[in-house]
Amino acid sequence: MDAVYKTGILRSWNAARGFGFVEVPSTAFPIQKYFLHVSMVLEGPCPPPIGSIVRFEPGPKRKEGELPTCQRAWIVVLPEKPTAVTL
Repeated sequence: MDAVYKTGILRSWNAARGFGFVEVPSTAFPIQKYFLHVSMVLEGPCPPPIGSIVRFEPGPKRKEGELPTCQRAWIVVLPEKPTAVTL
C-alpha cells in the first residue's frame, strides 16, 4: 500500500528540545496540527526555519489527547528572507 503524504507549514520550533508543530491548511475547523520531531526530518536544514513548507507522512498519536505525529518529513521550501527597505 502506498503512503499518503500531507503538506503543511512549520509554525513553531523549539531548538533546545528538537521539535515543532506543523499546520496543514484545510477548509475544516479546527486546523490540522502535527507534532514534528527532529529525528523525523530526512531532508532539509536542521533545525528547519519557521515558515518552511514540510511534506510528511502522517503518523499516529503517541498518547491519547496528543497531536498526531509527522513521520518521514522533508523540508521542501524554505521561507523567503525579508528584504531591507531603504528610504
